[in-house]
Amino acid sequence: MTIKDLVTQYESISSFLNDRWPLKNHEQRTFARTMKIMEELGELSDEILTSMNLQRNTKIEKFSRENVEDEFADVLGSLILLGIELDIDVEQVMQKKIDFTRKRFDMDLKE
Repeated sequence: MTIKDLVTQYESISSFLNDRWPLKNHEQRTFARTMKIMEELGELSDEILTSMNLQRNTKIEKFSRENVEDEFADVLGSLILLGIELDIDVEQVMQKKIDFTRKRFDMDLKE
């Protein structure tokens, strides 16, 4: 799956979310998407801490790699939803950042 494929699928999800939970305006949607990222990032952090045995035993006993993967996907999906709301070309900005990083560190990465 490409970034373009992800964005296309999340555009449908964004429309669904906006219909299901309509907010007054762009600013409220942007705020909601940003807060959702924070929520999901907290859940991912919690799972990572659990994987490192840095949580209470009841959480450690329930740990699974699948939970980490699910939370990672939630963070990435939430970021894409924010990108859609902000009219960001995710593929373009990621390529720009990759090019910048390569140049900054004088990296010769194969594509």
